[in-house]
Amino acid sequence: MDTKNVVAALSWRYATQVFDSTKKVSDEDVHTILESGRLAPSSFGIEPWKFIVVTNPELRAQMRAAGYGQPKITDASHVIVIARRTDAEALPAELVARTATTQGKTPEELDGLLQMVAGSVASRPEPILSGWLAAQTYIALGTMIAATSLLGIDTGPMEGFDPDKIADILGLKEQNLKPVTMLAIGYRGDDVRASIPKTRRAYDKVVEFKA
Repeated sequence: MDTKNVVAALSWRYATQVFDSTKKVSDEDVHTILESGRLAPSSFGIEPWKFIVVTNPELRAQMRAAGYGQPKITDASHVIVIARRTDAEALPAELVARTATTQGKTPEELDGLLQMVAGSVASRPEPILSGWLAAQTYIALGTMIAATSLLGIDTGPMEGFDPDKIADILGLKEQNLKPVTMLAIGYRGDDVRASIPKTRRAYDKVVEFKA
């Protein structure tokens, strides 16, 4: 892809607040967006996340109430809840199991990996552990936002919601999941923010090279 197209797509993107509720993102594009999140990097490759795609109008009405009345929760084509795992102790063994399958090895052959990752997880006391797991999910969020922009689809990322209420609405606690962020995707409506020039610090103010 032309680098100018990448920059243009990211410049076009903004945090959309008003969505056209009549326009829907295709199943193919939704899959691509979610796949970009699945392929995002994470520390040790532990992937401590799950993406819950909500289209049910009744659930989204409840979520809007838990999201301080934000219209995009009900008006966007889809809402993706990005949740972190709360059972961190299970993640190292899961990583080893899928790595063994992918690489054609036995779990025993990857015992060194297991001990390293398990030790890293065990060394982090709360709330540092929860913060570390949540931080991984932002990598997936950023990857999905970038991919969505390249597809010409709008996004409205959110942190402004009650995570416990969202978890109750979607039955996430029973799955050892806690919502961290939500991402509304769709197509912008009559949103005055779309025409406001993007404000960013100058390139030479945020980038420094050490040759």
